Amino acid sequence: MTNTLVIIGLILAVAVLVLCTVKLKIHPFFALIATTVVFALVSGMGMEDMLSAFTSGMGGTMADIGLVIALGTVTGALLEKSGAAETMAKTILKITGEKHAALGLAITGYFVSIPVFCDSAFVLLSPIAKRLSKDTRISMTTMAIAMCMGLHATHMFVPPTPGPLAVSGILGADLGQVILFGALASIPIMLVGYFGAKVAGKKYYYIPENVAESPADQKLPSPVMAFLPILAPIALMLLKTVGDMCAWPAALMGVMDVLGTPAVALLVGLIIAAVGYHQMYPEDKTAWGFDGILADAMRTAGQIVLIVGAGGAFSGVLKASPLQGILTETFSGLAIGILAPFLIGFLFRTCVGSATIAMVTAATMITPLLDVLGFASPMGRVIAMLACAAGGLMVFHGNDDFFWVTATTSEMDTSIAYKTIPIISVLQSVTALIVVFVLSLIFL
Repeated sequence: MTNTLVIIGLILAVAVLVLCTVKLKIHPFFALIATTVVFALVSGMGMEDMLSAFTSGMGGTMADIGLVIALGTVTGALLEKSGAAETMAKTILKITGEKHAALGLAITGYFVSIPVFCDSAFVLLSPIAKRLSKDTRISMTTMAIAMCMGLHATHMFVPPTPGPLAVSGILGADLGQVILFGALASIPIMLVGYFGAKVAGKKYYYIPENVAESPADQKLPSPVMAFLPILAPIALMLLKTVGDMCAWPAALMGVMDVLGTPAVALLVGLIIAAVGYHQMYPEDKTAWGFDGILADAMRTAGQIVLIVGAGGAFSGVLKASPLQGILTETFSGLAIGILAPFLIGFLFRTCVGSATIAMVTAATMITPLLDVLGFASPMGRVIAMLACAAGGLMVFHGNDDFFWVTATTSEMDTSIAYKTIPIISVLQSVTALIVVFVLSLIFL
């Protein structure tokens, strides 16, 4: 397996993925399988090695977020059918007004993604986006991408999200400063995503179909009961994170380590949503069986999990190839200031798909070069962390689990997702690089 064949295989694999999903309209699950096979064949990877990496990547991804997607999808269905999503939509509209509903979702994503993984957060919030799109007639493209990019911004820059937290530790950056400057840098990045979503929504307009219409006289849940299934899991996960950072008493942390686990926290939210649905429809005895709301939601979740799993399998095959070593060897000797971590993060995110891997790899590679690159000071280490994150923002496309979660849960056609999300992620990344450059001029 030569380096040249690996690079050619990667280029052809991406071309096949785009062709299958955008032009041929093949289901993403099978398109990702075809893409993986093409990469393995062209790069010279043995079929046994490819199958091992494929199954390991799919299994690992499904184990990590499969249950989370299932629980979140069922919770979303209960919120929608009970009228809770409509209550949340009306509450947000009161605050932002119909004209700025998408901005409200972007800001919501900005805050929610700090303690919660993007995938979980998007699945939880997607019923609200659908309801708002239906009520305001604003394109679901705008709603979905605005929320997605709001989540994307703080996911990359603000600890205690795992990526920025790990990079801060690798570079020895002060965590308080990283949180402060990461949160500030995320604001223009989130706004760029919002404005990009507005443009995309005008070009690719659609309203989600699978949103239940509510009768004019329907009784709706209270705002507290509507938001609690979302806020409770977020609060539990956040409390666990804060406890880890503050070293709470062992007994309390033992409880929070369980309740703050994403799957357990989402299960708590699901139970609250189920109670809320029962309050609205106490006579519905079929909701919990094989032909009820839960069963319909599980069928939807199954398809989403398979697509996301196939994306994880493709990523697993890429990681098992020499691609990571090739990129590391190519960039290990470069000394070009903030462009070094930026370019490394960009290449790994684009090629491998994992934002966390991209950031961590960039940080690991530049750590020996901090003096040469001018990042040896305490603030320089913060700037270096932000530069790693800026590069890791792009290019956000089909080898990333979150791409498929966004497209599938928002009912977005795959071709629309490919024509919008990667481009807007590039705009976010360039904006982030500009912000980091300005900070470097001020503090370095």
